[in-house]
Amino acid sequence: MSAPEQLYYGGEIYTVDEKQPTAEALAVKDGIIAAVGTLAECRAALGRDFEAIDLAGRAMLPGFIDTHLHPTLMVFYDLNLNLSGVRSTGELQEKLKRRAGEEQGDDWIVGLQLDDRALREGVPPARGALDEACPGRPVIIVTYDGHRVLANSRAIEAAGITADTPDPAGGRIEREPDGRPAGIFHESAAQLLLSRVPLPGLEKLFAGAEATFAGLAARGITSAGVVLQTDGEGPAGDSGAYDLPFLQMALEQIPVNLYCLLIARDLAAVTAARQSGLHRTESGAARRIGAVKLFCDGTLQAGTAFMSSPYADHPGNSGFMVLDEAELYRRMAAAHAEGLQLAVHAIGDAAVRVCVKLYSRLLKKFPKEDHRHRLEHASVLNPALIRDIARLGLVVSSQPLFIHAEKHWLAARLGPERVRWTYPYRALVEAGVKVAGASDAPICSPDVLHALQCCVTREGFEPRQSLSAAQAVRLFTLDAAYAQFEEREKGSLSAGKRADLVILSANPVTVPPGRIRSIRVLRTVCGGRTIFQS
Repeated sequence: MSAPEQLYYGGEIYTVDEKQPTAEALAVKDGIIAAVGTLAECRAALGRDFEAIDLAGRAMLPGFIDTHLHPTLMVFYDLNLNLSGVRSTGELQEKLKRRAGEEQGDDWIVGLQLDDRALREGVPPARGALDEACPGRPVIIVTYDGHRVLANSRAIEAAGITADTPDPAGGRIEREPDGRPAGIFHESAAQLLLSRVPLPGLEKLFAGAEATFAGLAARGITSAGVVLQTDGEGPAGDSGAYDLPFLQMALEQIPVNLYCLLIARDLAAVTAARQSGLHRTESGAARRIGAVKLFCDGTLQAGTAFMSSPYADHPGNSGFMVLDEAELYRRMAAAHAEGLQLAVHAIGDAAVRVCVKLYSRLLKKFPKEDHRHRLEHASVLNPALIRDIARLGLVVSSQPLFIHAEKHWLAARLGPERVRWTYPYRALVEAGVKVAGASDAPICSPDVLHALQCCVTREGFEPRQSLSAAQAVRLFTLDAAYAQFEEREKGSLSAGKRADLVILSANPVTVPPGRIRSIRVLRTVCGGRTIFQS
């Protein structure tokens, strides 16, 4: 059944199309934008039977695009204990005790989104503190950055981890003086625990998927760049191997377009996935598998992002590489040869330098026009790195709400010089780098309007790197579409593109910057069909 014909008029239509930045009306036919222009022009593009929608002075923009989020983890997070507001170990223990009382039995208790740097004690709680709260049940807590897990004794025992368990490649187990695990697991070591957490039943997962993706639509998001594991490599550990089959089974619960980035040790898994319903080859397809996601380093919060010099608050630590250079390049070259986009997680300046070096080597040996290879996050940069990123034509997928989450401790962690070049959006855009907006959800909220405000105000953090509201909107529309090779299909309100639109209570480009976050999403339309309406 085709989408109904629609005529939108009577509001502020902001197109993100430089040829026609604003319009009086917009017409939709068969899920495609048939015309943008005057009311008469748009009316003439439709037949007799259409729905006339008076915007009543409200704003219409292209549907938002989030280029990097983790859908299965989002569902998992939505089903478990949110610890984002916890500010002390005592408060954490009370929440864990309450959860244990609400859910009787011996099931694992999983807490998420704990910002341990915001705790009054200033350090993450170790095994003993979690044992006090829940001595009889396995407890694990995933920190805000998603790259560390805290665990109590029962969880450590259930995972079979002992003093004799070695640190896995690309990870670290913090230990007590006698060698026993202290309850803090970094990077790949976190997967030793995550892989042992029992998965919810399918019925619960499908209901969770429906709610999670409905939440994206309610944020005005019509397209999502979804990061999916194919095996045990990645933030979810061994359970991440369920990402692909779960998402394939849950497609009916997903109203938005998908651009898939696969984490895969073996490219055969990517080839196999491209035979599934997650990958369509026709023009304008709503689902594609286009990229391979690789990891270079860790995170700033965990102190595992690879830095060119030690952290200001931990002089003996510069972070580390998750994959060594030889293995990282081998995987990059293999995916590049298969015509896949590369998306490499690199947060520290040393990690970005490694990636720039390897991308330069790769593109010199195997040149490819319009490759659009990506750096995911690229959090800490400098002028030389920015010039090289621009020279190589790399795309940066970045998360503005990392500023909101990290601004209170970044200066102490990085020192005054490096912090000036942390999330340097203005410098990147002025250098000609395409910057695509993302949330990394569930690490940060997929609240695009909050992210837009953060780009403009930076909440006081290094305001010299702020963007205009118009530039910020491009991060989540046209430039995000570019990052996914989809700018000819979406990202602006232009005739011939998909009718992916969002109707807002006000235009984020014209309201005072401090009010952007308070704008309400009133309707989200994907391919001409309303997928959310308030």
